[in-house]
Amino acid sequence: MRILIIGGAGEVGRYLTHDFSRRGHEVTVLDRVPKPSGIDEDFGSVYLQGNIIEGAAIRKAIQGKEVVIHLAWSFADDAQTIFGEDIKGHIHLLDAASSCGIQSFIYASSATVYGRAVSHPVTETHPCLISEARKPLYALGKYSAEELCLFYCKERKVPVTIFRFWWAFGESIGGRHLRDLIRKALDGQRLEMVRGAGGAFLMMGDLGKAIQCAIGNPTASGQTYNLGSFFLTWEEIGKMIVELTNSSTAVQPISSTEWHGPAFLNEIWDLSWKKAERELGFKPAASPEEMRSLLMKALQRTVDRVRREK
Repeated sequence: MRILIIGGAGEVGRYLTHDFSRRGHEVTVLDRVPKPSGIDEDFGSVYLQGNIIEGAAIRKAIQGKEVVIHLAWSFADDAQTIFGEDIKGHIHLLDAASSCGIQSFIYASSATVYGRAVSHPVTETHPCLISEARKPLYALGKYSAEELCLFYCKERKVPVTIFRFWWAFGESIGGRHLRDLIRKALDGQRLEMVRGAGGAFLMMGDLGKAIQCAIGNPTASGQTYNLGSFFLTWEEIGKMIVELTNSSTAVQPISSTEWHGPAFLNEIWDLSWKKAERELGFKPAASPEEMRSLLMKALQRTVDRVRREK
């Protein structure tokens, strides 16, 4: 199968490029940055440098492709960038997909579109409270992109599938808040964590599996699915960090009302992926114990990186 991955230079994109290439698919990556050293062509993948706001570049890249996986997003928090670049490029992609007869268009969205979790677990029917999101402009942009996907699916027959997830990880795991917690532990500072706060982590292998389940699947066309592999609280993550850093500090659970740190660490994102299980046959590949072990290994790499930076 001929696959185009938009935004393939990022961590998720690099994983999917390698995963689909080694399965024998013809993978082309389009990203605005020069080819990173982490992307190899051992399996015949092709790397193109280009920006999705350039309609001609998109039309050229998408010619002859059967599947588009759209991961590109600026992660900006200003309207000019989100709607002048991200959404503009998104429309170029959907227009090109419409004219080229793409078999599947996979859009990677975010749990951010829910804004604030008001019921648990968070299912796809949860309201999208955009104005209550931590980054409302970012949430509005992602939600607008989703709505455009559904419009093109209905009006122009582009077979779009939308995946919402909280935090994906592979051999390593990024995130400013994680790095801040690691620095605190290395400095021997107490780690305060809100009781119960946390989220549904998604293993990149499971993301790849979900995409495979959706490609060419009529059931998935025009549908939105939550994805996740397992739920972990920040308190549990804090204990992992203490263990991996050999820190003398302790994890101190506190109530939500006592918390004065980043809002991100005071939220519960217990996404339910029951719909994906029911309609796509999606199921996390590893047991909870295995997933914890894999996350520990990913965290260890982040700890090592933070140590080198200190």
